[in-house]
Amino acid sequence: MEKLELAINLIKNRRSGSGPDYRDAVAILLFIFLLPYIISFFFGSVGMEIEEGEAAVIGKEERGEKDGSGRQELFWEDMEKAEFIVCNKTTAGTEMMPLETYLVNRLPSTIPMEYEMEALKAQTIVLRTELMRLYYDNREERNEGKDGKKYIYVESDMIKSAGAAYQKCIDAVSSTKGMYLTYEGYPVTAPYFAVSAGATRNGNEVFGSNDYGYLKSVVCGRDFTSGDYVHSERMGKDVFLEQLREFRPGVEWEEGETPEEAFPVRKDKAGYVLEIGTGENAMSGELFRTIFALNSSCFELREEGGSVIIKTKGVGHGLGLCQYGANEAAKKGSDFIDILNYFFSEIVIEKTE
Repeated sequence: MEKLELAINLIKNRRSGSGPDYRDAVAILLFIFLLPYIISFFFGSVGMEIEEGEAAVIGKEERGEKDGSGRQELFWEDMEKAEFIVCNKTTAGTEMMPLETYLVNRLPSTIPMEYEMEALKAQTIVLRTELMRLYYDNREERNEGKDGKKYIYVESDMIKSAGAAYQKCIDAVSSTKGMYLTYEGYPVTAPYFAVSAGATRNGNEVFGSNDYGYLKSVVCGRDFTSGDYVHSERMGKDVFLEQLREFRPGVEWEEGETPEEAFPVRKDKAGYVLEIGTGENAMSGELFRTIFALNSSCFELREEGGSVIIKTKGVGHGLGLCQYGANEAAKKGSDFIDILNYFFSEIVIEKTE
């Protein structure tokens, strides 16, 4: 798990007494950006070696096909006919399954299954896009099998669902089979998150790059109705400083200073904190979020009776598909194509087959 260790070290092993390294800040943001819901394309071991005898194709019993016992037959593609095979490394070993079968099992771990079907379809296409991006980014690294199939290597959690929830997964995957998002002819980096702070974030502004033209900031006008929209954390001032000093030993809060004076912030246009602090003690908003396990980096500080209160809006990094906003749009009649075109600008929906 070298990639996981690298990501953790980016957070834990801060160089004390040095100025902020903005490459590290971007790396931290990318880590948080891809971490929610245990997204596989940062931790995914693309090109990882599978030891001989380790991989296993899921058989009839595991996938629940009818065997005369009257059990419901589960969704399963024909492995021989499938073009893309996902090799998912878990604690129990590596499972190999067709891409669409993998998505049926992956979907319920990434979005509430009570959401509207059109929102689930949009999420399914985002997940499939994530896999296609993995494949295209690494297709020269032994991803073409001798059998002519295309292999995608990931490490991700899956939740086994049943009943109506399982049927919704099957419907969402089957009705969008093969669909994924591209921008200028290449699969996009397709992030998703739970609840916005009122609008999604602009990718070019966040990453300081022109490579994310499809991640435009759009308004999520109903997210304030989510029960998770606002959250507050309260802690003693000494605890607050102690936790900060684990990452920035030189942090000080002078007597009489307001939080705004002690910790000035620079925000993006959607209200998320890009940077907090000054000089050697500055850090990215995402690192600050990580330190205090905040719901998002859209936060404000205030001092009250010797305590520090951190108020956040939204849940997640704020980039790409806002799941709550997608569900609200679906309730009003938007289909999955409308939803995806709203949250991702100038994208084209292509198919694997």
